[in-house]
Amino acid sequence: MVGVDLRKACEETIAHLLRKPVQFKRGRTRERGAELKYQLLVGDSKAHVCVQLRNRFRPSELPQLIARYVDGYEHRMLFTDYITPSLAERLRAHNIWFADAQGNAFLEIPGKLLIHTMGNRPTRMSTPVGQHFSVPGSKILHYLLKHGPRIQVPYREIREVIGVSIDKIGKLVRELEQNGILRVRGPGEYEILVPDRLLQLWVDAYDAKLKPALFLGRYAYPANLDFDLLIQEAARALPGQAVVAGEVAADVLTQHLRPEILRLYLPAARTHDIRSNLRLAPSEQGTIELCDLYSPDIAGNQRLHDVVIADPALVYAELMADGDSRLAETAMRLRQEHLAWTL
Repeated sequence: MVGVDLRKACEETIAHLLRKPVQFKRGRTRERGAELKYQLLVGDSKAHVCVQLRNRFRPSELPQLIARYVDGYEHRMLFTDYITPSLAERLRAHNIWFADAQGNAFLEIPGKLLIHTMGNRPTRMSTPVGQHFSVPGSKILHYLLKHGPRIQVPYREIREVIGVSIDKIGKLVRELEQNGILRVRGPGEYEILVPDRLLQLWVDAYDAKLKPALFLGRYAYPANLDFDLLIQEAARALPGQAVVAGEVAADVLTQHLRPEILRLYLPAARTHDIRSNLRLAPSEQGTIELCDLYSPDIAGNQRLHDVVIADPALVYAELMADGDSRLAETAMRLRQEHLAWTL
């Protein structure tokens, strides 16, 4: 459930629970579906509400929702598929209203509790659909975010960089255009109109599709080594063929994290070589993750010990997908510092 269907379902939840006449007067917003602005009329009460629309809201998104403020709107609100009881308490603690498609909601004007209903469990959680929600689609989304908000390159060149068919690229671009997320300005020229929504699609697709497809294994390493030494060894073993990502990359980009896991992207065919050089042993509790370097385009502009650091858009998706509260705070900082155009 996305877009208009999700909005209508959450509006119906509010109207049903209030048990009194309610009007939703939607205002104009530049984010065309990613953000809704309401004048909510309940009897004699009036509230200006800024609503974030999220198909599946991740707890790792909470710091960004808390920090968000829209001038002229007294209340922040979340519309989503399902709010868990624990997440509901965290939202209430920050006075963030919410409604979900399962019939749960919270609205409170100071001194007057309008709705607080929890306990409705999802009968069926919707699965994202669309061209983006696939391994090829996720690769295209990353390309757009890395090179956005204005991209001037023909489909053929995108195919050569990320190895996705021209047909798939065309279908996804048309879908994004139909949803108001992207505008085609001419042959090989595109503009991202709703970067917040595109970033959300990218995180969802990365987590569900691309991450498991690229995962090569988790490993432990000898006790006399640390991440810096491992990265230096990787630089010698795979010159120009390794990319540092994950928590280590996030620390390089933000100086705001103590890394606990090292994620390396490398050509899948070189997995044996790097395991041998770094003396890595398979381990479910290991702190080294190896992933397939499907394209050099995942690389960013910074380096650590002669190994390139991953593009911020990729690192952001990793943090949001892996995210506990520690990683969520770093993801917010990374977005503010390196992906500010998506805010």
